Amino acid sequence: MRRLIGMAVLGVGLLAIAQGAGTAGADPVPAGQGALRVQAATTGAESSAVAGVQVGVTTCAAGPVLATLTTGPDGSATTNLPPGCYLAQFTSASGCEPKSSTSVKVDVIPAATQAAAFQVSCA
Repeated sequence: MRRLIGMAVLGVGLLAIAQGAGTAGADPVPAGQGALRVQAATTGAESSAVAGVQVGVTTCAAGPVLATLTTGPDGSATTNLPPGCYLAQFTSASGCEPKSSTSVKVDVIPAATQAAAFQVSCA
C-alpha cells in the first residue's frame, strides 16, 4: 500500500513538472481569463511586421473602448480579457492604411490566446 501511495505522489509531481515545462518564459493568462493578441503586417510577397498600429477593443455588443493596444516592433500587442465576444477595431497607424477589414470579431476563451490580424499598406 505504501508503495502505491508513493508512486501516486511521484506521478502527480511529474505531471506538475510536465505541465509547467511549456510555459517557461511566457506570461501566464490569469485564471478565468483569456488573451487577445492583435497582429499587424504589410501585404505583399514580403510581408513584414508593422509597429505603431493602434487597435481599440470593445465588446461585440458595442460600448466603451475597454483597451487600446499599440503594436510593438514585432507587429503585435496582447491584453488579457474575461471570456466573451470582442471587436478589435483598427484606429490608426502613422502612414499606413488597412487593406482588409477595419474590425475583427474575436471570441476570447479561458486560458487561450486568440488573434486578430490586420493587413496594412504603408507609404
